[in-house]
Amino acid sequence: MDSLPTIAATARTKPPAWAVLERRLIDAIDEAAPVFLDKYTRPGGALIWQSEYPGDGVWADDLYEAFFNWPHYHALGGSDYCGKKSIVEWNAITRQLAVDYGRVTDEFVNDDDWFHNAENYIYFYALGMVDPTVRDNVDRARRFAGLYIGDNADIDNYDPAARIIRSPFSGSKGPLFHARFADVRYNLEYGHTTLGPDGPDLTDNWWEDDALRQLIHERFDHVVMHSDVVVNLGTVPLVAAAFMYTGEERYRRWIIDYVEAWIERTRANDGIVPDNVGPSGEIGERRQGQWWGGHYGWTGLYGHQMMGRAQTIAAEAAQLVTGDTAYLDLPRMWLDLLIDKGQTSDSGQLLVPHNHTTADGWTNHNPVHAHPAIHLWAASMENADWERIERFRTGEEEDWDTVTSRGPRAPDDRAWSRWIAGELPDYPEQILQANYQEVCRRTEAVMADEQDLTKMDVHHWQQVNPVLTEALVQLTTGGPQTVYWGGLAVGRLRYYDTEQRRAGLPRDVAALVRGLDAESVTVSLVNLSVRHTREVVIGAGSFGEHRFTSVREISADGSSGEAQQVHGPWLNVKLPPGSEIELELGMERHCRQPTYAFPWHGDTIPVR
Repeated sequence: MDSLPTIAATARTKPPAWAVLERRLIDAIDEAAPVFLDKYTRPGGALIWQSEYPGDGVWADDLYEAFFNWPHYHALGGSDYCGKKSIVEWNAITRQLAVDYGRVTDEFVNDDDWFHNAENYIYFYALGMVDPTVRDNVDRARRFAGLYIGDNADIDNYDPAARIIRSPFSGSKGPLFHARFADVRYNLEYGHTTLGPDGPDLTDNWWEDDALRQLIHERFDHVVMHSDVVVNLGTVPLVAAAFMYTGEERYRRWIIDYVEAWIERTRANDGIVPDNVGPSGEIGERRQGQWWGGHYGWTGLYGHQMMGRAQTIAAEAAQLVTGDTAYLDLPRMWLDLLIDKGQTSDSGQLLVPHNHTTADGWTNHNPVHAHPAIHLWAASMENADWERIERFRTGEEEDWDTVTSRGPRAPDDRAWSRWIAGELPDYPEQILQANYQEVCRRTEAVMADEQDLTKMDVHHWQQVNPVLTEALVQLTTGGPQTVYWGGLAVGRLRYYDTEQRRAGLPRDVAALVRGLDAESVTVSLVNLSVRHTREVVIGAGSFGEHRFTSVREISADGSSGEAQQVHGPWLNVKLPPGSEIELELGMERHCRQPTYAFPWHGDTIPVR
């Protein structure tokens, strides 16, 4: 640590409103978190809910989602309490799902789909940002990834020859080829998949006819359950997490093979990502060549969002572990297809197809979901990707200027992108105020909750969880919100408290990323303490994947000092009491092997 390049602030702070609001938001969340945990958990951490398994269906993710963002919040600067409890609760919920409900084996979900599994494991990925030295989590990362890269001969989720995950439902018990009937009925009833061009017709209440029910179930197993699907790309960050703990090449190699397979399939299908791939790796193999109709695919009610998010998180993870921007072509082809098949409204707004069906072709034209496009630009920093964002914004500029706190299940980085574009100068204050108000609303709802917790809706926890990371992610790390459906953190910067030897902004310190481009990032740091000097290490990337090349101080009048050369992923900043500093940090992006290691860990994480 003594060898890190160091720069010291000299300017006295006023202080700026955004800095005061940022620290107050952290204080508010720290105050609210114990209220939530005390209300909804038993001693030991298990959630207060039904004592018996409530029946087939995908819902294990909902238990993990009660605390899914607590570890990331700690890594941003939240309390030690939230960091410690995030590990306690992961263990407690895993035990509860295994022992009480039978949905987990060997600490991993048995056999669910990867839209829902991804919602489970976004929690696990962030635990490495709290403390990467926990041996149990390193072992879990290896074991979890091993379920897909072939470490366990009895769990054949993946076919390396065809480069496919063999079923839409998989996990610790291997691929599920015979669907639970509840999943058959649910997915057909809600339009999440089809039975293919020669499948039986679905009459009203078809499940009440025993012969038809058996026929449909058999057809579902044959067509749906023996295929790889786009949302299975949610496994890629799982394997990337093992790579960041261990650095072992076999994890990186698997990611390359699997993501490249999907890129090749998309290119072979005229730039359209196919939503089903058969047992031998052929597109539409069990659907008479139809590339649409697969599980959570082009015909599905939410297939548009699910496929877009899965491609985004897989491409980000592949770029992270390889440093190669070519993997971003996967979501790029997806977005370009939507533009090509889109329609323009009278106001000039682009309406893109959300579905493709046998009867109607490209259909259900609606505004685009901007989250993948903004993530793509943040990953590439290319002008063409920014221009695509501007195309999506045309005709709905007012919506992109609106600042609200929407919660983690409805991430909205549109207004943040306008702040980065040099517009919306009040955005930092507005989003911090909006998040603070939402923390207040959720905490009040928790304190007033008098329902029978053993009978409540399984989604209630995530709706009142007072830990909100939206503003802190955008403003302090300079990245869009983590993709809720299984993404890794993609911040341009990260912070470490040298005095407390932990991740996150030190006490009293606030940070604001003001600008981004391909070769630099501009950030302001403020120490609100009137007594204590604070030191903060700035990291180049969420996982040390970038390298600083220079640091230049920017004066209050906008003039720049002389650049100092830097050659590494860490920079130490000393902040005397009541001081602030603005820095322009030169950066070479995606040039280092990503790791969960902290600055003081050296080249190898000291697992304990």
